[in-house]
Amino acid sequence: MDLGAKGSCQIGGNIATNAGGLRLLNYGSLHGSVLGIEAVFGDGTTVDDLCKLRKNNTGYDIKQLFIDSEGIIGIITGISLQRVQLPQAVNVAYLALSSYEHVQLAFRAAKSRLGEIRSAFELMDWESQKL
Repeated sequence: MDLGAKGSCQIGGNIATNAGGLRLLNYGSLHGSVLGIEAVFGDGTTVDDLCKLRKNNTGYDIKQLFIDSEGIIGIITGISLQRVQLPQAVNVAYLALSSYEHVQLAFRAAKSRLGEIRSAFELMDWESQKL
């Protein structure tokens, strides 16, 4: 996860909002990375499903209730995550494009030609650049 709020956010909150971060295009949101969860319901009842297996067919998949729930169901107190290996190199291209349509063309070209190498694609408009 490469989050814009890193340093001030908590992993439980990221899961409760199904955060994606800056590398969502390559790695997906947290939804697919959560293997197990520990949580507390509003009445104090705890759920301990800290499974470390990628596939678990032993009953209801309780963690799915908490992912993207915005904390309405309960508070996430522990998780097990699947980790991905960090890339050995990072390359950045910074482009100035004249219109949103050109940004869309650049994105489609990057998606088709770079494949797995592309892990992020961000848009910052001119007003943001000036600031």
